[in-house]
Amino acid sequence: MRGRKGRALIPPLNFILLPADTILVQAVHPVRKGSEFIHADDRAKVIERWKESLKEQKEVNYDLRMSSSSGHVMYFLISGRPIIREGRVVLFHYQALDIIDHKVQEQNLIATASAEVLAQIAGGFAHDFNNLLTVINGYSEILKMSIEENNPLRHKVNQICEAGKQASVITRRMLEFSRKNRAEAKLVDFNVEISNQEGIIRHIIGENVAISFAKSPAVGKVMIEPSRLATLLVNLTVNAKEAMPRGGEITIGTEVHDVNATNEQAHAQVPHGRYVHLTVQDNGEGMPEDVRRQIFDPFFTTREGGKGIGLWTVQNIVHAAHGHIFVTSAPGSGSTFSILFPMAAAAAAGESAAMKGTAAGGESAGSITILIVEDDDVVRDLVNEVLRKQGHVTLSARNGGDALQMARQFEGHVDLLITDMVMRRIDGKMLSRKMKSIWPHIKVMFMSGYGGEILDGDLKGSVFLQKPFLPQDLIDKVRDVFLG
Repeated sequence: MRGRKGRALIPPLNFILLPADTILVQAVHPVRKGSEFIHADDRAKVIERWKESLKEQKEVNYDLRMSSSSGHVMYFLISGRPIIREGRVVLFHYQALDIIDHKVQEQNLIATASAEVLAQIAGGFAHDFNNLLTVINGYSEILKMSIEENNPLRHKVNQICEAGKQASVITRRMLEFSRKNRAEAKLVDFNVEISNQEGIIRHIIGENVAISFAKSPAVGKVMIEPSRLATLLVNLTVNAKEAMPRGGEITIGTEVHDVNATNEQAHAQVPHGRYVHLTVQDNGEGMPEDVRRQIFDPFFTTREGGKGIGLWTVQNIVHAAHGHIFVTSAPGSGSTFSILFPMAAAAAAGESAAMKGTAAGGESAGSITILIVEDDDVVRDLVNEVLRKQGHVTLSARNGGDALQMARQFEGHVDLLITDMVMRRIDGKMLSRKMKSIWPHIKVMFMSGYGGEILDGDLKGSVFLQKPFLPQDLIDKVRDVFLG
């Protein structure tokens, strides 16, 4: 008989327990004392339940652990009944049912529940921090723009801005852990992203592994979700470290690589074009060919205690970004992971042109009337200030109820509603629907310290601004609502 995944089930074991406290086992095992099978920590419980059943002449049910001759622990559900002759118990009959599958499910549920609680806590912290960082980063940028380049304070403000950006990355990762952040691909400069991750990577590898970076200048940009690129770099670095238990060296490099008719045979199934070539090389143990062919299989691992999903995750990230990954390795010669990501040259040019157009055109969306609904007073004041400087007319409300009352009393027309998603009583989703009943053609932009995953149903495709955001992010989103 076999259970899930083909695991052999142990047939029920029938125990005959004599009043003289001698336990016999009748099954596929030879006759021997049952106490030899019972886990040492559970023996006292078994004796106590046996005495209870003997005294009260009743059936008992309980679970216990049993140990095989090899030391493997098994879980059983014990069901026992006394056999009574002439008013007294002459022996006991027990049946043991293998419940290891049940125990596995139980542990998985406990782990899942714990992870869910941690995820909710992380998401809540990230939401609150994102509100604070919106204010810190926003006013830091405004302050920086008001200080001349040669002013000695300019450098200090720049440091504040950079620290704010790094803090934003941390909260984004907290949201990813809480699964409340929608992964959005965008143009990423590989060299910049690797520089951002250097501190984390050096911390991961420890002191017995050296690391060097060989980044070619101006390798261009790739369309990818930044946090996934960071995950890729970390997983490849961890894999390289584990291949060098006695220490070694890791080299992370970038360069521009063209695939064309002259080298297409070296890149099977890779379309012609220009790519950003990322390499992660180690001088560790290397892999034989049979291992190399399996390294991207889920749950395959050669490391004791390893989970085997790191390289599988890497491959999924590469494929999601329309990239290609190759591995060269041999025992004693280390390993090199080569990844080709299609360079977004045209998209990069478009982004650059759009940024120049914004800087030159300023109020490209024209002057519009905007209703801002945000329960954080300081964030609301910041949004008001930024948009008014762009020449827009702004109205503001602290919550959905105040916003609806203002809308009914306002004699003009509101072009755009900018609302926080999470508010008491009337949240952003409900508010947007009610506003459309007043002004059917009003446009809506949601903002939140949580991720875009909270958009659902008929709100999919709505404009969303992730907190924390910089003033220019807000300006660009407003422009995109009307011109995008």
